[in-house]
Order: sequence, then C-alpha cells, then structure tokens
Amino acid sequence: MIAITAPKEGFWTPNGRHRLAAMRRLGAKAITALVVPKREIAWQILALNTEKAHNLRERSLEVIRIYKGLIDEDGARPETDFAYYLEEAALVTLGLCYEKKGNFAGGAYAPILRRLETFSDEPLKRAIGVHEKHAALVFKLDEHVADAVAKLKARGLMSPYLRTFVVARINPLRWIKGDPPPLEEVLTTMRDRAARFNTEKIKQEDLAAAGGVPDEEPA
Repeated sequence: MIAITAPKEGFWTPNGRHRLAAMRRLGAKAITALVVPKREIAWQILALNTEKAHNLRERSLEVIRIYKGLIDEDGARPETDFAYYLEEAALVTLGLCYEKKGNFAGGAYAPILRRLETFSDEPLKRAIGVHEKHAALVFKLDEHVADAVAKLKARGLMSPYLRTFVVARINPLRWIKGDPPPLEEVLTTMRDRAARFNTEKIKQEDLAAAGGVPDEEPA
C-alpha cells in the first residue's frame, strides 16, 4: 500500500484502505507500505480513483473527501489550483449533498450545477462555504420537487423519471439564450417554481417522453 506523512502525525494512505482492513481482519500486526515523500502525488492518486468511480455518487464522495483533505493540507491556496484533482466544481457541491443523504438524487441536479458552477480563486477554506451554501439551496429545492413528485404519484402517474421530469419543467436554463444567471438565482427560481408546480395539469402521456437519470440512486 502507499502512504504519505500525515499533516499532524502518523501516516495516511490515498490508496490501500481496503487492503489494510482485510489484513486487520486476518489478524496482521504489520503491513508493508511505500512511503511517498511528495503529498501532491497522493492527490494525483486520489484523482485517478475518482476517474474510476462507477457512478455520480461515488465520484462526488471521492471529490469531497479529497477537498476536505486539501483544506487540512493547504487550505490557504486558491481552489482553482486544485482543479485537476477535483475534476468539476459541481462534484464538490454534490459530494456535500451525498454526505448528508446517501441516496440523494443528485443526477437530477447535476446538469444544472455543471453548467453554472466553476472553481473559485478564493482559498479552499473559504470556497467550501460557497459549496455548502449551494448544497443547502439544492436541498431546499429538492424538498419542493419531492412534494410535487409525491402529488403526481398520488394521482396514479408513474415513471422512474418523475423527479427528472419535474426538474426539467421548472428549469429556466432551457429558455435562456446567452449568459445564464448565477447559480444561486437559478436554484431560487426553481425552488419557487417547484412550490407552485401544478400537478393537476400533468398527464401520463406527458411523462412518456421523460428520460434521463432515474429518481432512485443506489445508496
């Protein structure tokens, strides 16, 4: 396994925790490790792990893990310096959402976040606050979307893409040409539209063409 010196004490591994856990279960008292002196290599290894993640949830959780590690390691550097390791700004916000709720339906909101979120020139320890604010807005929006989905189901309308359908209907970006509004403005507009969403006007045939990401994602 690969190890680097931890910021405070001991060692930390960017790759090998499953092997370490397996050895402990087998009763091992020691394990061979390759100690890497440059911590930047550890972030590169984690970035490769993120690329191998099988779904949005795994990628987002890996990115937020990297992000929080970077804050401890070098939180004064600007977020843009770590764009290579973090891949997409949207994954940071989605990672916070998945940390709070493991089965969060992030796929419904990922296209909006990807279009509007960019890495900041602010230091990591301040930039994380912006992502936390965005995550809170997404959760507020999702509460109203979930309510609309429940009303559609109560009327007997069924589809594995109900949440994606509602999000698409309230998304103002599909009508905007040129530069879009800031993310916070878009999420607030969508929240207000979701709160006023008239489920009585929706018919089963309206859902027939719905597609995208299923509402339920594996935890």
